[in-house]
Amino acid sequence: MIGKKSNEYVLYGLSMCAEVIDNIISEIGAFEDYFDIKLMLTEAMVNTFNHGNRGDKDRPIHIEYLCDGESVEFTVKDSNFEVEEISIPDCHSDENLLNESGRGLFLINCIADEISISNKCLIMKKKMKSNSSL
Repeated sequence: MIGKKSNEYVLYGLSMCAEVIDNIISEIGAFEDYFDIKLMLTEAMVNTFNHGNRGDKDRPIHIEYLCDGESVEFTVKDSNFEVEEISIPDCHSDENLLNESGRGLFLINCIADEISISNKCLIMKKKMKSNSSL
């Protein structure tokens, strides 16, 4: 199930995740940033679904974005009423090196120009590459 309101999407579960991300990229014209944005938003939505919403398909995932043509800001919000302290793991440390999970926030942090986490929201800012033709 999916809903859209100008620069906001609401998802229930992850079945429409790829389609929503493709729509957002198309709406903001970020074709040169396709891979980075797709990876950032996919990781953010999966983390939100698994950790914030605890895998509950009946809880919404809110995705908002603001784009001025030079940069884009994404806010991904869960419906969890408990705010957990979140830190970005060091995937290079010996204790985390062989873990099968725990790289989502690390990847987002590597791709985004700015990242902040507060009050059930993950906010990611990214400068866009020029989308004009050469």
